[in-house]
Amino acid sequence: METIIKPFQNCPALDGYHCQTSSLAKIFLFYHHPLSEDLLLGLGAGTGFMYLHEKGAYPLVAGRGNTKNFFHDIGIRTGVDIRVKSTTSKELAEEALLNGLKRNEPRMLYGDMGYLPWFTLPGSYHFGGHTFVLCGYDGKDTFLASDMDQLASGLKNGFYAQITKEQLSKARNSPYKPFPPGNTYLEFDFSHFHLPGREDISSAIRQTVDQMMNPRAGNPGVMEIRRAAKEITGWPALYREDEVRMCLFHLYIFIEVGGTGGGCFRYMFARFLKEAANITLNDALIRASEIFNRSGELFTGFANRFQYPGKNGNYRSLLEEIPDALNEIADVEEQGYRMLKDAVS
Repeated sequence: METIIKPFQNCPALDGYHCQTSSLAKIFLFYHHPLSEDLLLGLGAGTGFMYLHEKGAYPLVAGRGNTKNFFHDIGIRTGVDIRVKSTTSKELAEEALLNGLKRNEPRMLYGDMGYLPWFTLPGSYHFGGHTFVLCGYDGKDTFLASDMDQLASGLKNGFYAQITKEQLSKARNSPYKPFPPGNTYLEFDFSHFHLPGREDISSAIRQTVDQMMNPRAGNPGVMEIRRAAKEITGWPALYREDEVRMCLFHLYIFIEVGGTGGGCFRYMFARFLKEAANITLNDALIRASEIFNRSGELFTGFANRFQYPGKNGNYRSLLEEIPDALNEIADVEEQGYRMLKDAVS
């Protein structure tokens, strides 16, 4: 009979939108400084757009931005020292993990979803950029994790699940690209926490506008949406018909379902702007939030076309609709970012 592991005190299995912001929200709550997922996403300048097409892999569309400095920037704007650590040593990874758990402190980790026992995924599916929280330990070989459902769009149900040391090690050491987890974990020091104020909010918005409207290598912003509009139509020359249909289905998953909060993170960003307006007393942010909510609706409508591409007799007609749909989204976003630039300049 399986032993029931109780979660540490003040570690609820929260419902959530996105794995990283959901995990962070649990950690901030544990240390008695709760912040919303929307606020955390915005403070980290986490809204963006990426079209990644690596050789030998299906194309990837993602609505996240600032992936390299996301945690650092949240830390700067909240006074929390957030350290992202990784190691090639399984032994050192386990030692660092147990040091915290033995003090009844939760730990935020990266792991390959394909090896996490609470997900039902195809055997060939691997994604090591997923984060979750360990919030309980039996003192021997089993941990209690807190995560959220991956099948729903929008707000996802939070839950607890048990995982053994062996299963956890496999998930943390997965070699699969493009995001091998590398035993990555986060450490937090809340001793200098402060509630984010006007300048914290404004600097985060300026950073988001800059990364979306001033393209640089690896961070092309709105132009990347327009590039995707051109390149996706070329998939039939690169893939078999069944593979093209799978690529189209992935558009639906990565825009609407896969931990984006729906609408390619734009609904979350719109809610961040509303919360930011209340903090800064800047009504222009409310008007901008309406534009990005509209962008979210357009992304949702775009993605929903590809929910059942395997059942669509003429998938090429779907491909022909893509350029106009994505360019409309890019037009709306350019309007929104120009408004935000004026609002926080």
